[in-house]
Amino acid sequence: MPLLVLKNLSHIYHSPSGETEALKDITLSVNEHEFVSIVGPSGCGKSTLLSILAGLLEPSSGEVIIGDQKLAEAKDLIALMPQRDQLFEWRNILKNVILSPEIKRNKTPEVIEYAKKLLEKYGLKDFMYKKPSELSGGMRQRAALIRTLVGAPKLLLLDEPFSALDFQTRLAVCDDVANIIAEEKKTAILVTHDISEAISMSTKVVVLTERPARIKTIYNIELDRTIPPLKRREQKSFNVYFRNVWKDLEVSNE
Repeated sequence: MPLLVLKNLSHIYHSPSGETEALKDITLSVNEHEFVSIVGPSGCGKSTLLSILAGLLEPSSGEVIIGDQKLAEAKDLIALMPQRDQLFEWRNILKNVILSPEIKRNKTPEVIEYAKKLLEKYGLKDFMYKKPSELSGGMRQRAALIRTLVGAPKLLLLDEPFSALDFQTRLAVCDDVANIIAEEKKTAILVTHDISEAISMSTKVVVLTERPARIKTIYNIELDRTIPPLKRREQKSFNVYFRNVWKDLEVSNE
């Protein structure tokens, strides 16, 4: 049974000057432990789709099912990792990581212990009492991902989480994030403009058309998942996937 099902999802923005159709008839299933990337032309509606999945927008029509629940009943099963790490400089890393349980008044000793275990497991044990300014960009992103994991969500939404990083750091963080998500057996949806990133990290790449976004193509990515994403880019089939996705996006932009 799929973890996530989108059924005929559409969204229209209303303004005094008229209506703008952002999404049209998006139907998609995502199985447990899949890593799905969504790419498409700029302004096509990728962020709108992610906002709907995060519960920040109500779709104009269609529905979202998580497991056997409607989205409104399953918000605790979803966590969003935004473009920037949004770590508060006046809180140490541990306190940043447990911020959500604290806000929800669920900061139990068990939650704190789980947060500490995750920080230790993923190389931040010596930094849990440091301020975010004392960490590298890659370490900050790792802390931000751990923050999304503390609430034990089933589905992670990643909104271009590497876009603020320099190229070299971005490659390393892609490996880190992919490893952590696989290790924790989570399902993830990544929105990105980076085709190489999408292909190397994912089990499936969804290509959207220009606005209003429809699903143009879905690629099942069959790269060696026993090696990190950076190494996957060296496989021969990677270039085939890249050319096909690039061609789809070129056609969408014409």
